[in-house]
Amino acid sequence: FFCGIVGVGWSLVGPWNRRSCLAKAATGGSVRSTMAVTQRKAEALAAVQAVVDPGNRFGSKRVLAAITSMGLEPEDIDGSRDADITVSSLIPDKKRVQVIAEERREVREGLLKARLHELTKLLENFSDTDERRYLRTRPGEGVRMVLADDVGDVTSLEGMGSYEELQKKVYDKIQAEQQRKANLLVSGFMMEKKRMDEADANIEALEQRLRDYRKAQEEASAARKKEALKEQEKRQANVRKAMKERADWEEKTYDNLMNRLTKARATRAKNYSKDTLAEKQADSEAKRQRCYDQAQEIQQQLLDKIESSQRSLEERLELRRQEVEEEMTRKREEGQAKFQERQVRIYAHTQDWVEKKLDAHAKFKEQCDTAIKGGKDFMKTRSKSTGDITKKAHDKWQSNYNKIMGQQNKDNDALMTKHQNAATRTEERMALKLKCGGDVHSFREIKHGTWGELQQRRYTELKNHRDAETMAGAIKAAELNAKAQAMKDGNAETRRRRQNIGRETLALNDNAKEGFLKIKAEPDEMKIRKVMQDLGFAMPKLPDEEDEEEGKAF
Repeated sequence: FFCGIVGVGWSLVGPWNRRSCLAKAATGGSVRSTMAVTQRKAEALAAVQAVVDPGNRFGSKRVLAAITSMGLEPEDIDGSRDADITVSSLIPDKKRVQVIAEERREVREGLLKARLHELTKLLENFSDTDERRYLRTRPGEGVRMVLADDVGDVTSLEGMGSYEELQKKVYDKIQAEQQRKANLLVSGFMMEKKRMDEADANIEALEQRLRDYRKAQEEASAARKKEALKEQEKRQANVRKAMKERADWEEKTYDNLMNRLTKARATRAKNYSKDTLAEKQADSEAKRQRCYDQAQEIQQQLLDKIESSQRSLEERLELRRQEVEEEMTRKREEGQAKFQERQVRIYAHTQDWVEKKLDAHAKFKEQCDTAIKGGKDFMKTRSKSTGDITKKAHDKWQSNYNKIMGQQNKDNDALMTKHQNAATRTEERMALKLKCGGDVHSFREIKHGTWGELQQRRYTELKNHRDAETMAGAIKAAELNAKAQAMKDGNAETRRRRQNIGRETLALNDNAKEGFLKIKAEPDEMKIRKVMQDLGFAMPKLPDEEDEEEGKAF
């Protein structure tokens, strides 16, 4: 049983920690102490797993990886490190010791419960990839350089399986493409041979059809020549008829033109004679004279109208000037009268204002004289009793001042007595080591032993958690780089295979051309089959004509 527990613990420690243990043993460390530490870790891990994973749904390795991602170790969660709670024996009150121990136990139990709850939630979303990465880290060792063992086999990384399947499909596709090209090459040759045979038969049939066509064409040409001679004779008869009709039309047109010229000469002789021109000139002179007289008459009428309008305008302007002059004279006289009336009103108003001001000033002066005289009389009367009042007020102030100073001295004496009593009590309590109503040792145990330790544990846990996350991120980046390099190598291998296949295809093509040249000169099918087998090709089966017709119909 002990060997089994140790074996499980040794497998959970991880390769990095195993190297550390072996290094310690090589430098003189105790292998027995290392085995004991491993056994305690395995027992603590089993105890934690029994709480968070009683059904072994996740496994011990995943539980350990989740604990590592939290920045903890199994001993931090199973409670083995908090079994013994010690409190300082310098605390004078023993009941206080029990209270502090119970409070510290409750704080540590709350911390363990919080860690177990956080571990349970973390396991629900913890993947195999996270488990592999966090098992390569160890709390407290910080961030280290990523080693080759941390990445592992590239084919086992996430996403590489699909890439390998894709690469296999590419290789299969390349092989199928090569086979298809070979089949296409052989089938193409056979189809070409078949097409050549069919073409020879078609050429022979075409030549026979061409011979028949030439014979029919010659017979048709002879018939067309006979028809052409008949059409030519018919066209010549039509030409002669057209020439005769043209001669008749030209003669008729010439006679009509001569008649028109004769008539035009007679008309010109009549229109351009001297008598006719003299009559036309006399009519034109009379017409120009009539137009001149009429224009002169219209101009005279217009001048008369303009002179009449000017005279009427001058009369209206004279009337308007007289009216404006009378209106200006009337307004000037009315303005002069209004100005004189305004001057009279202003003088009357000023005279009234001056009289009122003089009356008011006289009243004010009389009032001032009366007030000055009354003030002097009042001061004479009040000065008689001022000395008695001042003396009574000073006596009252002196009495109150003595009373206040006496009370202040009494209060100062009471305060000094209180300070003295406080100093005495402080000296008496110094021997008890008390602070703020409690002893210093209890204060130190609560501040540093309970809450200070809790804060330190939380800080260490946070630091280890951040280091573990950083280390896992570094391993993830290394895995991504390894996957990228593997994909790059795979793509290079794919290109190399494509080049080899292309080279092999070209060589096969050259050999096939040489064999096909031999096949072209060989009519025996058995010899053709032997040449095909020597090239590595199977003799393809050409589709029958019936199959081709069915395929076309389909």
